[in-house]
Amino acid sequence: MSESVVTVDVRGMLCAQAHQVAWKAMRGISEDSVLALFCNASDVKTDLLLWAKELGHVVIDTEEGQEGIWLWVRKGQKSGSKP
Repeated sequence: MSESVVTVDVRGMLCAQAHQVAWKAMRGISEDSVLALFCNASDVKTDLLLWAKELGHVVIDTEEGQEGIWLWVRKGQKSGSKP
């Protein structure tokens, strides 16, 4: 069985907007699927990493490049709480 990956682009969004988009995307995927988040601000990256940890998701990897920052987050079990 192959791993499901959903990509969400939150570049240009404020932290609260990025949280809402990430939360909705995470709610729509199955447990153990991966959400690939693409942002372009370090404060958004920091907030999304904290959000993921707080909700029990697993940050698989992060990568920073010229066009932005990628975060790969595996959906955890206690993901129903709203941001």
